[in-house]
Amino acid sequence: MTVETIPAVMARTHFGEIMKKSYKKGSRFVVEKSGIPMVVILNAQDYARMVEAGEERFKILDRIKSKLPDLSENVVSEDVAKAVTAIRKRHA
Repeated sequence: MTVETIPAVMARTHFGEIMKKSYKKGSRFVVEKSGIPMVVILNAQDYARMVEAGEERFKILDRIKSKLPDLSENVVSEDVAKAVTAIRKRHA
């Protein structure tokens, strides 16, 4: 999978080509305006996977939060993020 940063003008003028490249090759594009990243273009399948993964993460956080009602959502999220980072370091 490739990620290409392109200016908004290019995205407008070559939108059909960008869609085709994203759909067929899985390319992703970060569209910038005045050097500021504004939007990302990715194919529908990648988007669906990202949404599904996000929903699963929220379900997990909700389960953890229900077991620890006195902790704020931010504290739970931070603790989970730290635990995931530690596990990833061990497996790297």
